[in-house]
Amino acid sequence: MTTTTTTTTVARTPDRDRRRGRAWYALLAVPVVAMLWVPSYAGAAPAVYGIPFFYWYQFAWVLGGALLTAAVYRLTDSEVAP
Repeated sequence: MTTTTTTTTVARTPDRDRRRGRAWYALLAVPVVAMLWVPSYAGAAPAVYGIPFFYWYQFAWVLGGALLTAAVYRLTDSEVAP
C-alpha cells in the first residue's frame, strides 16, 4: 500500500504581495498614537538619571520611531526584503 502526499502551493501574485506590504505600514501609527496620547506620559516620575519621565519618554519614542521606520522600510522594499 502506498500513500501519496499532495502539497498545495500558493502563487505569489503582485496583489497579494502588495496587500502583505501594506499591513506593515500600520506599525508606523504606533509612535504617532503614543505621542498624541499626552495624559499617558504627562508626569515627572519616574526620573531616569534626573531626567523627568515626560522628557525621556518622548526621546525614547524618537529612537523607537526611527527603528520602526527602518524595519517597515526593510520589510516593504521589494529590492531589500528577503
